Amino acid sequence: MIFGGARQQGVAIIMVMLVLAIVAVTTAALVKRHQFNQAMASQVIHLGQAKAHIQGAEHWAHLVLKQDRQDNSIDHLGEAWAQITLPVPVEQGFVSGRMVDLKGKFNLNSVVSGPSAAVFERLLEQRQLSPKLSGYLVDWIDENVETQQGTLEDAYYLALPVPYRSANQALVDPSELGLVRGFDATTVSLLKPYITALPFSSKININSANEGLLMAMSGSITQIKAQQLVTQRKLNYWRNVSTFVNAALGQKSSENQVQWDILAQIATVSSDYFGLEISAQFGVAKTRLESTLHRSDNGTVTVVSRIYTP
Repeated sequence: MIFGGARQQGVAIIMVMLVLAIVAVTTAALVKRHQFNQAMASQVIHLGQAKAHIQGAEHWAHLVLKQDRQDNSIDHLGEAWAQITLPVPVEQGFVSGRMVDLKGKFNLNSVVSGPSAAVFERLLEQRQLSPKLSGYLVDWIDENVETQQGTLEDAYYLALPVPYRSANQALVDPSELGLVRGFDATTVSLLKPYITALPFSSKININSANEGLLMAMSGSITQIKAQQLVTQRKLNYWRNVSTFVNAALGQKSSENQVQWDILAQIATVSSDYFGLEISAQFGVAKTRLESTLHRSDNGTVTVVSRIYTP
């Protein structure tokens, strides 16, 4: 009987220890879940606050662009919209951003027009890429289904391991270039500093175009001349196209009339599309906004596209 009682006491102790272990494990799981829920709640709240900061910065950018158009019709890199904004401290975090002139880049959708196609071909040659890529892009964008050689343009795309058809419409984003024949990741990366995709064919703002794009605008603009134009622009931005063309090609004459007229045709000193990049942090949350803004002649600013990324 004594041994039986001891055995029962041992079983009871084991049961108690087992119950305590279950309670401990359950409690630890509940605590961990509670901490996880708290972290998730904090992340959601902080992300919302970070986006609120971004929305405030975006609204400020709209006001800057609107005021700029009211002040003048010329856009250059010395204006308020073009100044790089360093991280600005805000409640429990910071906001930073920058605005770029998308008219200071080559609009890929302009390649369907003659003079602009030549600009893109020279841009390709600068990067040691085949000028044939310009023709492939034209075929991708234009509405017909034939190549410039008269063959069916979809024959290439439908023969790929993952077949698809050409868009036959304007690009919405430069990243779509990767779908076009001949444009691999390396090619797109080489062109990225010089290109954009705007809804309509557009001119190039000579007050914000970089040195490489200025060279591509005319076969007569050498690297040295492009450097001189950029230096001159820093001292005194171009107030009209004719002054720029005179500086680039010389006074209009019978010898340079064709080149002079073509360069004047594709150049402008005014912009209506801008790229906005804003980063914000609030507490533990970070987020980033990339948006394309359009400014009308009366200064009204609308959002063409908006993408949030972590």
